[in-house]
Amino acid sequence: MLKLPEWKRNLAVMWFAQLIGMGAITGVVSFLPLYIPHLGVSSLEETEMWSGILMGVASFFAAIANPYWGSIADQNGRKPMVERVMLMFGTVMICMSFVTNVYQLLALRIVQGIFGGFTASALALVASVTPDEEIGFTMGIFQTAMIAGSAVGPMFGGLAADHVGYRQTFIVFGVLCLTSLIIIHFAVSEHFTPVPQAAKPSVRHDIKQVLAIPGLKSMLFVQFVIQFAIQIIAPVMPLYIQNMAPDSNYIASICGAIIAVAGITSALASASIGQLVKRFKNRNILVAASAIGAFFFAAQALATSVTSLGILRGLSGLCLGTMLPTSNTIITYLIPSEKRGVAYGITTGAAQMGNVVGPLSGSAIALSSGIPAVFWCTAVLFALVSIWVCWRVNEPQISDP
Repeated sequence: MLKLPEWKRNLAVMWFAQLIGMGAITGVVSFLPLYIPHLGVSSLEETEMWSGILMGVASFFAAIANPYWGSIADQNGRKPMVERVMLMFGTVMICMSFVTNVYQLLALRIVQGIFGGFTASALALVASVTPDEEIGFTMGIFQTAMIAGSAVGPMFGGLAADHVGYRQTFIVFGVLCLTSLIIIHFAVSEHFTPVPQAAKPSVRHDIKQVLAIPGLKSMLFVQFVIQFAIQIIAPVMPLYIQNMAPDSNYIASICGAIIAVAGITSALASASIGQLVKRFKNRNILVAASAIGAFFFAAQALATSVTSLGILRGLSGLCLGTMLPTSNTIITYLIPSEKRGVAYGITTGAAQMGNVVGPLSGSAIALSSGIPAVFWCTAVLFALVSIWVCWRVNEPQISDP
């Protein structure tokens, strides 16, 4: 029987755990705006406002906390950080099923954000045991779990919400998070020597040291804009679909399915990125994918049916699935291995700030200019990413294995 290298075994286990964890974490996206009216919010305007707030607040606090948790992970181990996040997410998800008003839900979303950092810690854990020459392959494969989980979660969440109810669905997702925790605890190995107490630098020192790395600040901007452009659509997507299919009794299911289409195509693109980077530079791939993505997001503003919207979401998903692993690969090559925890904390923090500003901006734009304007804004931002990478980002140089 063929025995896999340890880094491949860890990648396989973390892929599965990431699929479950991200599916649970993102599963609420498809029905959260529809859950708000059940908590005492009656008007469409208030629902749009609260959708933006609730989707953005967790990311805001996660962006602040991520560099801290990343620094702690570099000093004490990445695996314990991943386990801590999944424990808190599972507990908070279950508590969300018992809320009686939006303020209680807001408080739980804040707690979820403060104890965030799953993606940063997971990336650092996987990258820390991967040979440098395999980083591109690993980032692509691991990204498929993140994307597929983010796609399957909303689809499953929509189906569950329509058939068993919103509150029961929160409990299901909480249990999935705890299941992911158990898998990680028993199946992932990490050989980590904690930094002696006397030698531990301050979190502030770690952050300043990482931010001084040449080229990293440019990639922080790229990470922010990518996530901003994605999340600006999140709070209005269920309402956009509802306008296209006003007589449907399965809006949550339709929304979950459309989100899933983009996720599936993104996962396919990420899985293929290892072959693509053998022929083209990561920088050039990122430029092309963001430019093409701008076109497909602009086309979504002109969609006239659920079917055409789903097709265009699938095509834009191909671009996103190419952009995310290539940008993470560039970042990985920029930073030293012993600082990957805090570095991923900072870069995912920038992405999380995009998650914060995006939903709030999407709600505001939809209220002032209509929902199609949100898609036009997204298209402009992806075009901006393409221009910025051409102008500011250089391909990192790596040593031969």
